Amino acid sequence: MIQTLINRTGGIHAKDFRVVMCDIVGHEVVYLPSQLIVDFNKCTGCRICELACSAKHEGKFQPSLARLKIVRYDDLGLDIPNVCGPCETAPCVDICPVFAMRRDPITKMTFLDEDKCILCKSCVGACVNGVILLDTVKMRIIKCDHCGGDPECARVCPTGAITYGPDSSSATVDKHGKIMSYLKEIERTDKVYSTGAE
Repeated sequence: MIQTLINRTGGIHAKDFRVVMCDIVGHEVVYLPSQLIVDFNKCTGCRICELACSAKHEGKFQPSLARLKIVRYDDLGLDIPNVCGPCETAPCVDICPVFAMRRDPITKMTFLDEDKCILCKSCVGACVNGVILLDTVKMRIIKCDHCGGDPECARVCPTGAITYGPDSSSATVDKHGKIMSYLKEIERTDKVYSTGAE
């Protein structure tokens, strides 16, 4: 009988993951890729993750140079971290005319080959999370690289809203579920105020 063992350590860079088949004692070893996972219910909007990211990569506290963004919806009372994660279709890869943006077939994570990049900015416009940026000072594309397998944003998050571990589809569900519940509440309260009754 073949057993599946899962390596849940996030210390290996995403592009180094490989599916390993082992005949030793009849075991199949599968290393699951790690990624940034967001629990939207825990985010307080403190933006420490943005500061830590820019400090680690740029040597200065400048959230505009962070590889993730906290989007604040004041009217809904929401703070939602947008991180680079495995997209369903990865439009940044599809739109790149020189194949500088590539996608790991196992982890589904995207990576930038800076040597091939021609700064056409197509990936910036195509990124569904808005986390691929053009640094206009150094004239380069800024994109999350998961800090080589030890993301600074996950290490410093005080509430555990951002973690790094094996793929979890619940993060996306939580995001949409939370937004939908707030929108339904706003719709409900609008009806209460317009009709005067619940």
